[in-house]
Amino acid sequence: MTRLVEEHRQARVIVWTAGVTAVTAALLPGLAGARLLYEGLFPHAPWLALPWPALLLSGLTAGLGALLWRQLARDGAWRAATVFLPLFLLLLPVLGQTGTVLGSRVLTGASLWLTLAAALWLYGPREVWRWAGPLMLLALLAPVYWLTLGRTVGLADTFEFQVVVPRLGIVHPTGYPLYLLLAKAFTLLPLGEVALEVNLITALFGLLTVVVLFRLILLVTDPPLPALAAALLAGLMPTFWSQAVAAEVYTLHTLLAATALLLLARLLDDQAGDTRLTAPGAAVLLALVLGLGLTNHLTTVILLPVAAAGLILARRAGRFTKRTRPRWLRGWRFPVALGVGLALPLLLYLYLPLRWQAVNGETMGLARFVDWVIGGRFQGALQLEAWLADPTRYQIVGRLLLAEWQPVWTMLPALIGAVWLHFRRPGLGLLLLLTWLGFLFYALNYFVPDLAVFILPAHLVMAVWWAVGLGALADGLRRLRPTATAQAPLATVLLLLLLGPLLLTVVRETWPAVDASGPNPRVRWAGAVLDLPLAPDAAILADSDKFPALFYLQQAEGRRTDLDIVLLPDEAAYRADLEARLAAGQVVYLARFLPGLAGRYHLRSAGPLTEVATAPLAEPAFRRQTPLAVGPAQLLGFSLAARSPYAADDSAVIFYWQTERALDQVLHVYTRWSGVEGQPPPQGQHPVNNNYPTVAWRPGEVVADYHTVPRPAMVDAQPLALQVALAPPFSDPAGLNWQTVTETIVPPRTMPAGARQLRQQIGPTRLSAVAVSARIRPASNARVLVQGYGPPAALRFDLQPAEAPLAAATTAIISEAGQLAPFVIPAQIDTDRAAGRYALVASALGPARCGWLARPTAGCRLAELLISGEPLPPGAVNLDDKVALLDVDVGARELQPGAQLHVDLTWQALAPMAENYTVFVQVLDEADRIVGQVDSWPVQGTYPTSQWSAGEVVRDPYRVTLDEALPPGRYRLHVGMYLLETLRRLPIVNEAGAPVDDKVEVQGLVVR
Repeated sequence: MTRLVEEHRQARVIVWTAGVTAVTAALLPGLAGARLLYEGLFPHAPWLALPWPALLLSGLTAGLGALLWRQLARDGAWRAATVFLPLFLLLLPVLGQTGTVLGSRVLTGASLWLTLAAALWLYGPREVWRWAGPLMLLALLAPVYWLTLGRTVGLADTFEFQVVVPRLGIVHPTGYPLYLLLAKAFTLLPLGEVALEVNLITALFGLLTVVVLFRLILLVTDPPLPALAAALLAGLMPTFWSQAVAAEVYTLHTLLAATALLLLARLLDDQAGDTRLTAPGAAVLLALVLGLGLTNHLTTVILLPVAAAGLILARRAGRFTKRTRPRWLRGWRFPVALGVGLALPLLLYLYLPLRWQAVNGETMGLARFVDWVIGGRFQGALQLEAWLADPTRYQIVGRLLLAEWQPVWTMLPALIGAVWLHFRRPGLGLLLLLTWLGFLFYALNYFVPDLAVFILPAHLVMAVWWAVGLGALADGLRRLRPTATAQAPLATVLLLLLLGPLLLTVVRETWPAVDASGPNPRVRWAGAVLDLPLAPDAAILADSDKFPALFYLQQAEGRRTDLDIVLLPDEAAYRADLEARLAAGQVVYLARFLPGLAGRYHLRSAGPLTEVATAPLAEPAFRRQTPLAVGPAQLLGFSLAARSPYAADDSAVIFYWQTERALDQVLHVYTRWSGVEGQPPPQGQHPVNNNYPTVAWRPGEVVADYHTVPRPAMVDAQPLALQVALAPPFSDPAGLNWQTVTETIVPPRTMPAGARQLRQQIGPTRLSAVAVSARIRPASNARVLVQGYGPPAALRFDLQPAEAPLAAATTAIISEAGQLAPFVIPAQIDTDRAAGRYALVASALGPARCGWLARPTAGCRLAELLISGEPLPPGAVNLDDKVALLDVDVGARELQPGAQLHVDLTWQALAPMAENYTVFVQVLDEADRIVGQVDSWPVQGTYPTSQWSAGEVVRDPYRVTLDEALPPGRYRLHVGMYLLETLRRLPIVNEAGAPVDDKVEVQGLVVR
């Protein structure tokens, strides 16, 4: 009797605990909804920040949750409570850990989706997962891909497909006929812009990849919920996601690779009674899939030995008996069917010679056809001994592999799953391991910047391992406690512990990084350029950044079809093409930097383009005024657009200069808007888009000189004065002899990209965003931009130690904002403090509420910044307080003509960077002629600066090929960084923060 009473008491405790857990979890949707409402409606309805709306909504959802739990608890209390456990992920948006309002919305949707998945797992039959799992994946990922899908033209291969597919043209080797033809069929649908249509089919391939991966995992391991979670995470991996929202071949590549792995798993499946797809039929279908894969991406060849190993294992396992073979696959017919299945899709490559004649007006020829199909022009990038000779490759591939799994410890189930498969299903484990190693080995030896896309099939394998490992861990929990009623909750908690950090990375980092849905500023720039009165039948020589949008608008929208828009592989090709066109009398414009033209030709701005001419400018059309003396030059006139047609946040101006005598000093042009505070100091540049130094001007020549002038951040248009100065490079702007060119009404400008979003009530003011540098020098004025609503004059700004708590408010009553008039105000904060981390605090007369459910305080933290007065290591060079060049290691100072100079750079990130800066490494002779040069993103193009974290040290090797004919003499090395979009170099600053140069020079190189 006592034992029965004790068991009854324990059962009641279990039921009570399960009920409390379910109701507690059901509280969270109400709390998360209250926070989302407050942040989404801000600055309206500030009362949503108070406790009572949150209590009301959470009470409502808790009541509904209790009713649902009581219905489900009839089949077990803890089993019913397990359905609610994914709702605990809502603690992240409730506690404000998602970073942005969008992140909170996405994570809220993901937690509700997982709750439905848990209910399906516990209460749905096993058979339902065959169709319910794919539907759930599509229901979540399809909106995500659509919201982040590129709406217009992209860059590089994306742009090429968007232009070539609609015309059924020829893309770069290897031709990709399968993707091209499928994408062409999709463009026949009336879905909108052509670029969007081609992007859409890529997203469709991505969705199908995730569905096939789910079916593969479900075949390999039993628990369906880990399979669903692994497929979801694979679809949200940064590289895969980025390829699914732009016109690229890699989602089709992964779809075919996943299908091949599914068929290989089916070959080894021991369910011989399943006659829906026999092993011989699966083998023939596998050959067909591999053939199709070879017509899309040649790295499918890596799967051929894996498939051969799978056929051998299947044969040894007795999967190809007479009983399993249909009549048409018996005897010699089986190997013939395999060969035909593999070879038949390769006929798609006949598209290339058939279309070549129509596109290029000539026959393709056998040699060119073979070279095109095998990617002959890229053969030099594949160096099969790199895995032995270049240890940097292991660092690169390892970093790219780990970057998809953050934090790294969440990879633990993948390691367990790989080992588990090795012992439980050794055949399939071997095939997956061979696939993983094959694609990683290829990446170790292939020297291209976009290396991450080549290891996507390896990540699919790791997703399979991850699901298998999670299932093994859950099975281990069951074995440890075979009679425990909390087995299902333990397994679900384990899943949430792994999913939580991964999903947090998705909403805080991956989504902003891959989102391509916004307007493309290059399209705006290109459209404005094509609207210029350019000479008929002229040529525009563009770089890889500016060419895509120009060419797309010309080809897709038919704008300025008379122009030749040219992209060439290197500087020598551009120079030769330029000279040939000028010799033929064609007008040539540059949309790229091409050194060495000043002094040989007359250069002048045509908007942001540079016109290269053999004769000086005659009588230009410009706004005439009394010539203004600016240093040694005369400003004859100007043409000003207060709102630039080329960039949303800039003004555009063309100055017309003239000098009476040749200038013997290099002078930069500095521009600014006078009469407004909080602007960054102006940076000078050479005239004519940084192409035409003043020492190259001829006396009497009229120089048309284009500049962009960033508009100050402000809500309303204001009258401002445009000022200009001519001064030596790296002059202190405060000491320049500024001349006022004109006064005009300047349109307002929004906050800069990357501003931190706020939801704060400070006295009568509501703050919505702040922009401030993350790293500031001591004894300088920190520039802060604040956006909000209400009276901005009430705000005060100060710096407090980062660890210091905010002072409590004397009263809890927050002032009403009154009329919600928007504002954007600049402010300057005195940073005469000791080095360390500080919080930027805003306060006003009256208390503040710094967020949802926040207690009233005397002020709010807007951002955290570092005041760094600590000197850099000896020999280090500071590039604009963004990057430090710690070391330049030159392998051999005695140069050999035609050889490679080994240069190893060591960088350190001083602050987070949103931009991707290009590193330049140049070898120059005594006449300043470049005899060897490499321009690349860091670490062989695979580690852009936007991915660096503050304080991180990056080792960056370069191999600079020198000219074949180097005469004896002295040489030197130049190293630095620049932004490709603007060609503006990062200035080198001294200890006071003043720019002193734009390159690091290493002397002592010689040719004997």
